[in-house]
Amino acid sequence: LERERRVEEREKQRVRNTFERYVAPTVVEGLLAHPDRVALGGERQLVTVMFADIHGFTGLSERLAPEELVKVLNGYLSLAAQIILRYEGTLDKFLGDGVMALFNVPLPQSDHAMRATNAALALQAEVARFAKQLPKSQRLTFRMGLHTGDAVVGNIGTNDLMNYTAIGDTVNLSKRLQENAGDGQILISRQTYDWVADQVCVQPKELLTVKGRRTPVEVFELTGLRMLNTEDKSA
Repeated sequence: LERERRVEEREKQRVRNTFERYVAPTVVEGLLAHPDRVALGGERQLVTVMFADIHGFTGLSERLAPEELVKVLNGYLSLAAQIILRYEGTLDKFLGDGVMALFNVPLPQSDHAMRATNAALALQAEVARFAKQLPKSQRLTFRMGLHTGDAVVGNIGTNDLMNYTAIGDTVNLSKRLQENAGDGQILISRQTYDWVADQVCVQPKELLTVKGRRTPVEVFELTGLRMLNTEDKSA
């Protein structure tokens, strides 16, 4: 029994070490009950992937000293991370001046696409407020891309050094949408839109031809949430 208890504790600690910096505490607690979900290797799963990067950061890096640049970068990326965790997304990785997040993993989320769109809209709004505290030359925005589809998700690497991530065309398309977004813009694919169509406001964009795909992609700009009509019960 003592040996089994120690094995169980090691498994729980492995889960904590893998996820506690990348997901919300509630997700970690859920994983502790199912440590088998984070074994080495991956499996095909439906996910909503979000990429966000700081628009205008390259130009800013030419004007600021490295120490000041890192301070500004950390401020923007910390805000992005906080919002992703608020909606219980998985903070997959930082990519220079950007971030990648996953929804619907490692635990199922029936509203994963809505969580991702809410996170994107919250980041869009809160970064605007955050930027007002900075000198005008340091006021930047995020450009974002969201796509929903299947990907291989799991711990990739070795038993000693692994990274929980997603791989596949779904990830690539989300990144391409982010790269094609404008200043402060959120682009979502038709697949993501189909999941949230009755809850969000969008503007259809021209079909987008992205690297690595023969067929143009249907794209929408996410502009806000729909205000649901309610009956006046006082009448």
